[in-house]
Amino acid sequence: MEVKNTKLLFLYRTCLFKFTRFSTNNKDLELIVNALNIKNRRKRIEYVYDEAIKIINKYYYMDLCKFENNRCIAQRKMNLDRINGCCRMCNLVTETGCPSSNLACKLLYCKTALGNVKQLKFKDISILKCLSLEQKIILRSDFFETREEIITDLYYGVVLYGIKSAYKEIKRSILNLKKRF
Repeated sequence: MEVKNTKLLFLYRTCLFKFTRFSTNNKDLELIVNALNIKNRRKRIEYVYDEAIKIINKYYYMDLCKFENNRCIAQRKMNLDRINGCCRMCNLVTETGCPSSNLACKLLYCKTALGNVKQLKFKDISILKCLSLEQKIILRSDFFETREEIITDLYYGVVLYGIKSAYKEIKRSILNLKKRF
């Protein structure tokens, strides 16, 4: 079946087209068609996520935060004592920066770091059209997680994601209370 535009993507993702192979002559739709041809849901989510990360990395080919001595450009500019940039809230960050390829974190850069660079928006990444609205909501708000945790959240959906988020928030509140006393 020939895919000519993205208007019917919601239909293509359904089980009606489980045994259909898609094709296209349009270079812009090639990634989307490749995703639609992956019939295993988890593998399709992984493919979409990895391709979106590649697009972001290609768009922002340089180190936007301009880390020097574990301090980002904003921390140096404001002469702050904190280190590791906006990731200071993240438990994944190491002394050399963030090892995770988190899509939500990659799209949320501070104004100081962006400088004169045009910010890439969520809607500019066409392959994300292969995801459902529920998955897009999760993807936009799943900060400070590893790739595997994000893929699991996208696979199982918003209910599990909501429970997990509430648990993490309660845990963070308890840790903050312990620090006070």
